[in-house]
Amino acid sequence: MKSVLRIFAILGLASSLAHAAPDGAQLFANNCAACHQLDQMVVGPSLAEIRGIYQGKPDDFVKWCVAPQRKRQGAIEMPSMVHVGDEGLRAIYAHVMKVAEGVTVKKQQQGDPFAASREMTKRPQVQRIFMPDSGPASIAVAVDAQHSLCWDAGACRLRYMWTGGFIDGYPYWKGNGSSLATLVGQVRYTEAESPFGADKKVKFRGYTMKQDRPTFHYQVGEMRVSESFSAAADGKGIVRKISLDPTPASDLVLHFPAPQNGTVKVESGQWREGKLTVRPEQASSIVLHYSFP
Repeated sequence: MKSVLRIFAILGLASSLAHAAPDGAQLFANNCAACHQLDQMVVGPSLAEIRGIYQGKPDDFVKWCVAPQRKRQGAIEMPSMVHVGDEGLRAIYAHVMKVAEGVTVKKQQQGDPFAASREMTKRPQVQRIFMPDSGPASIAVAVDAQHSLCWDAGACRLRYMWTGGFIDGYPYWKGNGSSLATLVGQVRYTEAESPFGADKKVKFRGYTMKQDRPTFHYQVGEMRVSESFSAAADGKGIVRKISLDPTPASDLVLHFPAPQNGTVKVESGQWREGKLTVRPEQASSIVLHYSFP
């Protein structure tokens, strides 16, 4: 009997370890930090204000995040955070309640509140913000000091890459989310549609961070896709990696246009006139090298 109980105890411990509690601070950084500062309103209310509204009301907080509505005149409506999940939203709630305790709300400051930190912070860097020529769920990524890109979480695809710097978010912050950030530099590469085609059903599954670099996760039909970007070893471009799971049963054709100003090379597969044909065994690691002058 003791042996049986010991086995159940071990299984219970293994189960609890396998299902670790979500990290509220990381979830907040990935999904909320671009619009909510600690003590002053930018696009959305400050954490101090949110704490005043929802302290002791985690259920109301989760309900609002799943199905938000417009509360303030002139403010943009918050997108649904349903993809974070109930458990993740409760972890974010706990994080907000903790960090905002005792904090006083300040008046909204003028200028881009992230400008100085963008210049001083090492790359890579990720910011959730409204971008030109992209959907409302845009994510700007500074791969290094010279190379950046815009990834659209709504459409689950890369929109464009540019060189010369990152972004100026002042129009966005000044307009309380009703305007777009501006690019610092020149667009070098644009994709008009997903490499998988415009007719495919897609679903965003969030993104993970490793060494300050995002990997975007999404679904194309029944296939799960992971897509990441890193700086080229020579500092003159971007390396893009796409992984498919499960791998297709037959050859897959992906569409990648030529850069407006630059070159693209692939590590495997057959490349011809903007079409990359990969065999099933190559689909777990599709790597493209973009170089810009």
